[in-house]
Amino acid sequence: MPIVTVFGSGKCLPDSLEYESAEKIGSLLAEAGFDIATGGYKGVMEAVCKGAKDKVRRIAITTSVYPNKKPNDFISEHIIKDTYLERLAELVNMADAFIVLGGGTGTLLELSTVWALKERNLLGNKPLVCVGDQWNEVIQTMSFYSETVQDHTQYVFHVDDEKDAINHIINELTLMGNGAAV
Repeated sequence: MPIVTVFGSGKCLPDSLEYESAEKIGSLLAEAGFDIATGGYKGVMEAVCKGAKDKVRRIAITTSVYPNKKPNDFISEHIIKDTYLERLAELVNMADAFIVLGGGTGTLLELSTVWALKERNLLGNKPLVCVGDQWNEVIQTMSFYSETVQDHTQYVFHVDDEKDAINHIINELTLMGNGAAV
């Protein structure tokens, strides 16, 4: 099955709208037949895995840099990397597509990494979807500084709704011949 890596905040709480949205993303990804990879800790990472519980593989990529952080209870596979950057590289390399939910500087680093690799044609056409208003200004600013084209939609797609994110990934992967199991 194709793997979708989901990036987002490790700080959102189970009673927040952000957590609820991430849980819905996990459920929708599972219903569409996608395996899921996350950073494996709490917040968005936990919510996505919880939403997909017992339906698909839920891969956690954690790092030994944080010895006191434990992976969340909803993962089905656990991979530990020595460094934060090795963790990020694994999350990027194993994915067939990416979803970016709300987050802080770590999530911004993840988005920027995938976007830069796509812009340099090092990831092929793997879809990259940002969900939520938080990313509007970031996308506009980054597009201004794009090295190759002014049309950022070639690299990153922005939606406001969880279903639109999943539909975009399904459509893009189907075009690439790597669709979900729907």
